[in-house]
Amino acid sequence: MTNRLARSVPFWVLLLASLASIGVGLWLVLTKVSEMSATLADGSATYEQVYVSPAWIGFGGVLVGAGILGLLLVLTLAALRSALPAPVAETAFVEETVIVEEAAPAAEQAPVFEDADVETSTTDTAPPAAAAEAAAQADTEAPENR
Repeated sequence: MTNRLARSVPFWVLLLASLASIGVGLWLVLTKVSEMSATLADGSATYEQVYVSPAWIGFGGVLVGAGILGLLLVLTLAALRSALPAPVAETAFVEETVIVEEAAPAAEQAPVFEDADVETSTTDTAPPAAAAEAAAQADTEAPENR
């Protein structure tokens, strides 16, 4: 599973802002200290270089300190994230439904209507309903013929 901290935008913003703060702070401190020491050594120091440069050096030191604090926070977050167990992915329970269509029973078929005027030959096969009626009629007429 991927580490979610590596995909976190605020984590990367904090890291980049901390590095930028350290970089700008170091640039301010180093340029003002070198400028002040060079002008004081040759005796051409102005009022601004003597009295204002230390304020800029102090501001650069604060930026460096804030950047270091941000880096420590980034490292702490990374250590805490690696110490925590990976989250367990929840599996979704999907209930399967089976649809069973019942076939219509054979008894509910459409009724067969017979025409009394139509004669069928003995070689024709009678429909199931007509065959059942013919068998019932044959049973009732059979005793009379004897």
